[in-house]
Amino acid sequence: MKRFVTPLALAAALAAPMAAQAEPSFGFGVTFVFGGDVAAGIRIFSDDEPERAVLALGADYKFGSGSLRPTVGAAYLDEDFYVDFSLGYDVGIGALDYGVGIGGAFDTEEDSSGSSAPSTDGPT
Repeated sequence: MKRFVTPLALAAALAAPMAAQAEPSFGFGVTFVFGGDVAAGIRIFSDDEPERAVLALGADYKFGSGSLRPTVGAAYLDEDFYVDFSLGYDVGIGALDYGVGIGGAFDTEEDSSGSSAPSTDGPT
């Protein structure tokens, strides 16, 4: 079991400095685990900038095996949703697995393009 937990702990330790420099965001979603299981979970993303790839740490509850699944992975974060690919450790059976997830993203930064629409309130 130690040989599976060590890589997850190392990945979390490496992701921590990135999360400290940027403002993190979070999400709730559904993960389809390869091997035929479905899980519901939460994610914390390394940045709150929409429309970019970010690191993701999370935890899932797998409905098929009824166990927890801590995860680490990569995600595409948009203003109100995310898509991720995760490596997880199924605590119930003691094995690594992979999954693809989708869900709602919260606390993402607003789009600040800097341009505003012209006003039509009066003559120019």
